[in-house]
Amino acid sequence: MAYGVTGGKTTGFASPAQGYEETNIDLNAFLIQNPSATYLFKLDSSDMADLGLPKGALLIVDRSKKPRFNQLAIIRHEGQFLCRLMVNRNRQKAFTNGVSEIIPISDETEIVGAVTASIQVYNHDLSH
Repeated sequence: MAYGVTGGKTTGFASPAQGYEETNIDLNAFLIQNPSATYLFKLDSSDMADLGLPKGALLIVDRSKKPRFNQLAIIRHEGQFLCRLMVNRNRQKAFTNGVSEIIPISDETEIVGAVTASIQVYNHDLSH
């Protein structure tokens, strides 16, 4: 039998969790694979709400990763940075907000990076 010891005196049974302690969760290690190519992108519109990303969601974007079909991407289109879902439309890459908008790949469209995770903060003022 194992007993807890404090100052040389036994204090009762040892904790059943002893030996199973976990280290703190490091969100950087968990969410970011390539720190030098990763940045946060805050959604400033509700365009992606139908895909589960409300206005104010923080997206973790990795510039070193290229999105695949049915993955989220940050694109630059006509001077604006947008989050869109990359889809296969007639065997061509295109981007959608999940409702009706389709943005085909063109000279006006640049893929900036792949969205690797999203963070939604509840009960917090996200207006700034």
